[in-house]
Amino acid sequence: MAFQIVGLNGNILPAQAAHISLTHPAWQNGFGVYESIEVVAGLPFHLDEHMVRLAESARLIDLDLPFPVEAITGWVRDVARRVGENCALRVVVLGVVNEGDEPVVAILPQPLPRYPERLYRQGARAVTYAGCRHLPACKSLNTLVNFLARRHAVRVGVQEAILQSDGRLTEGARSNIFAVHKGELWTPPAGQVLSGITRDIVLRLAAESGMVVRERNLHLAEVTEYDEFFITSTSMHVMPVVAIDDRVIGDGQVGPVTDELVRRFEAYHNRYFTTAALQHTGLQRSVEVDHQHVVP
Repeated sequence: MAFQIVGLNGNILPAQAAHISLTHPAWQNGFGVYESIEVVAGLPFHLDEHMVRLAESARLIDLDLPFPVEAITGWVRDVARRVGENCALRVVVLGVVNEGDEPVVAILPQPLPRYPERLYRQGARAVTYAGCRHLPACKSLNTLVNFLARRHAVRVGVQEAILQSDGRLTEGARSNIFAVHKGELWTPPAGQVLSGITRDIVLRLAAESGMVVRERNLHLAEVTEYDEFFITSTSMHVMPVVAIDDRVIGDGQVGPVTDELVRRFEAYHNRYFTTAALQHTGLQRSVEVDHQHVVP
């Protein structure tokens, strides 16, 4: 499915009419940052948190956002509303390299991936891939290792590739990783990985439920000692993983802690959009009332 509109520097354009120059130095050097935001029925999921991370990613590579965060946030809401259906919005910011360069903030609607229910009941499989991202806490356009890892996962027929460096597991090609060990929930420290919005929500939900949560390094050599393993992302939400390479995790089944967090996250996700829809409807009615009041 291809969407017919995009946002570019605050303007909504037909997708085929939005272009940037091949000679744009930021594009040529990957000097940019991005965010991928889930949209349900025209409403973005945790948009403010995504915008905070966009600004932080820009700061980490000394990229001055060409427009205020508040303006970009409004543009994202506008594109989401105009699309009006489920999608992922990819927000891309290209930095200004030379004086006079054209600033670029592009908002690109894309299909929102969804995954078979059986993966959540039976668990997914993953493969390791040697490599790590430069500036891991920054969501920059330097995503080559992620692309190569994803391609490797597809070639071997599994759902995700997990980056590993010197035996240390850091993150998935498109996800954050979690292990359950003797009732405790472990995940790599935020400063060493890109801390996803879904990751942060899961950590909060786990702590609220009374689970012991620890940020610590995970290692390939200890995978068979884990009782459970799962990954999180914008599109996958919370997905169980029952095997990494040829190593079976726990008893090879979706474990109770993972199952509980799957259910807690989905309940939270549903509540979020129910509340957002009610607030959006109320706001629309308020605008209509105000409009009727001032116009004879």
